[in-house]
Amino acid sequence: MTARVLVADDDPASAELLTYFLESRGYSVVTAPDGNQAVEMGATGEFQLVILDMHMPQYDGVEVLELLRKRHLLHPIKVIAVTGDLSDSVRRALDAGHIDAFLSKPVDLDLLGEEVDRITRSA
Repeated sequence: MTARVLVADDDPASAELLTYFLESRGYSVVTAPDGNQAVEMGATGEFQLVILDMHMPQYDGVEVLELLRKRHLLHPIKVIAVTGDLSDSVRRALDAGHIDAFLSKPVDLDLLGEEVDRITRSA
């Protein structure tokens, strides 16, 4: 079964690059252009993984992460955080173990591929 991945990123170029890359590796990818849509789509339970930009309009990545974690208590959704920001709120999410992997922007696609493969195998 092909793993479904939600890419939540408000930058269309980044979302397109990640989508193209992941689809070329055989993943089924859907994008969310803002935090509100990321929460709505991520809450459906249809995705094995969310690649989450930490700075988006409406809800930022930390808020999206908190909302998704509350909705997926029994089967926590896997999350890769993608950002150049290591503010206190992002560090707290990392330290609390709410993020399965962290990649800084610009994203190293080889490393992203390794992390996505690792996480979806364990999902």
